[in-house]
Amino acid sequence: MANFSGWLLKCGNTEFPLKYIKAETYKSTDNQRTELKAYRDANNLLHRQTSKNYKTKIEFETCPLSLAELSEIQALLSSNFIDTIQRKMVIEYWNNENLCYKKATVYVPDIDYTIKSIKGNDITYNGIRIAFIQY
Repeated sequence: MANFSGWLLKCGNTEFPLKYIKAETYKSTDNQRTELKAYRDANNLLHRQTSKNYKTKIEFETCPLSLAELSEIQALLSSNFIDTIQRKMVIEYWNNENLCYKKATVYVPDIDYTIKSIKGNDITYNGIRIAFIQY
């Protein structure tokens, strides 16, 4: 049996709160193969050279967020960047292909923020898409 411990993703040593992840949007493409070279020979047979360094991409949407909740997520991300310009960090994640936890150095691409409403001193945001793409 796999050793799943009830969490999907850690930024540094901190679990990303499951309460903010819309479960049906959590998607991981584990161990992506990178084709270095491919060609067909005179007999039309395919020859492929594939890198042994696999890459993972994780992405999900959050539920709608209050300003305080967005602030909590941003603090979690920014406190774990080892390079803020690249938004580079080390994560640990549940790898569905290998059924175990793995570590990866990733970057977080730009995030779009859409305001759903403003009430008094609070902002409610539509859910945001967060991705982690392995170097």
